[in-house]
Amino acid sequence: MSAIASHPPVTTPLHFTAVSVAKVRVEEPQVKMDPQLLRRAESSDRFAGEIQSLNLRNARLGAWFVMLLVPFCSILDGLAYPDLFHEFLLLRLACSLLCVPLLLALDQPWAARYHRVYPVILPLLPAMAICVMIYLTGNPGSGYYAGLLLCLVGTSFVFHWTFKEIGLTVGLVLTCYFLATVPNLNLEQGLSGNGLFINNTLFILLTCLILYFGSRQHHGIRLREFVNRCKVEAQREELRNRNVELTDTLRRLKETEAQLTQSEKLASIGRLSAGIVHEINNPLNFVKSAVYLLRKKTKSLPAEEGQCVLDVLGDITEGVDRVAGIVSDLRTFAHPEGRGVSPVALSQAVGRALRLMAKQAEDQGIAMQVNVPATLVVLGDENHISQIIINLVQNSMDALAGTANARIQIDASSHEQGIKLRVSDNGPGIQAEVLQRIFDPFFTTKEVGKGLGLGLSLCYRMMQGMGGSISAVSEPGVSTQFSLTFVSSEATQ
Repeated sequence: MSAIASHPPVTTPLHFTAVSVAKVRVEEPQVKMDPQLLRRAESSDRFAGEIQSLNLRNARLGAWFVMLLVPFCSILDGLAYPDLFHEFLLLRLACSLLCVPLLLALDQPWAARYHRVYPVILPLLPAMAICVMIYLTGNPGSGYYAGLLLCLVGTSFVFHWTFKEIGLTVGLVLTCYFLATVPNLNLEQGLSGNGLFINNTLFILLTCLILYFGSRQHHGIRLREFVNRCKVEAQREELRNRNVELTDTLRRLKETEAQLTQSEKLASIGRLSAGIVHEINNPLNFVKSAVYLLRKKTKSLPAEEGQCVLDVLGDITEGVDRVAGIVSDLRTFAHPEGRGVSPVALSQAVGRALRLMAKQAEDQGIAMQVNVPATLVVLGDENHISQIIINLVQNSMDALAGTANARIQIDASSHEQGIKLRVSDNGPGIQAEVLQRIFDPFFTTKEVGKGLGLGLSLCYRMMQGMGGSISAVSEPGVSTQFSLTFVSSEATQ
């Protein structure tokens, strides 16, 4: 895992969605839902899609039930009407065969369009076969009326009937029933002679009435469950969005806290450095003057002694120059130049820095890949930008020492927060515990005498002075990338 260091559903014409449902207050329990909301839910594409999917799935189940159970019930025919067993068996087989094309049609693309046909036609097929059986028995009071009830009740459990569908199905079943029984009635026997027919008819009518109101209640329950489910989904989505927002806010707070901490460190060390620079500069000047005077005096010494003194003075000069370099870095750190910002062509600043580093990169065999569009213009100081690039490239070169196929890549692009410049290399990377401190003043992992630990701190301060930010990500053993975010000159126009 890479380490990071940073210091800077289908809409209906009524627009019924889970979010629109959530607009209804749910803080308090509601005994009765808004009828208008229920109507919008019922007419929504999402609800219709769920009913469509449910009907197609249950139609397959219902077709198999009819195909298997209708012939199986021929056992009853052998017991109740053995003389008509073969005729009834043919009727049952015909009913089962008619279900085959219905079952095959479910695999066709147009089946979804006509899914409402199945809740009507599947119970109607066995009901028509039963009515023909009742007619063939010649007995209007046949107990086979129970088969009609079984067809209606079974379908009401399998399918989600609408009011139109149940009305049409019940009407067709009753029509078939009366066509099968009325011709066999003996009107001369009166009510008492047709008592079984009247009894059966009342049972069928009462069952149809119960199914109608039960289906209506079931439809209302399913509709309310759909609305409540949409509310839960909307609340879950809102909670997810708030969680993302909270996470983003916490991340920004941590970054701001890190920036404030870093600024406090830099300010404190800047004040300390100012005093140190002043105290060291005076003795350095004395030493330089003394060295200069001694060099002049060596001219009067014998050659052998003079050369020995010159060698010692050379060592002293090298040490003084090294201390002077450290003091120069401290002076820059303690008193950064504030020359303001102006529009700077980023490609020119990068090109200027790379021209100074080209020879060293060539000597080390490091490939430089640059992709900085000439159209990118930032607000900043060109000298500071070049100095930052030089520091970052120098650090990359130091890290790439001894790396095969060493590569440094510099690219830039527009970003939501401005213009981002990235300097990356394929070096050994930086450990997470080290990455968190790389912008701290005087922190360095280089050997003693090879770095003071002010380079990245100076980069950080210069980026701050230009209104930008600098951050770094690294994956140990893979790569390291520094990102510089500049203010675009277009943002101020």
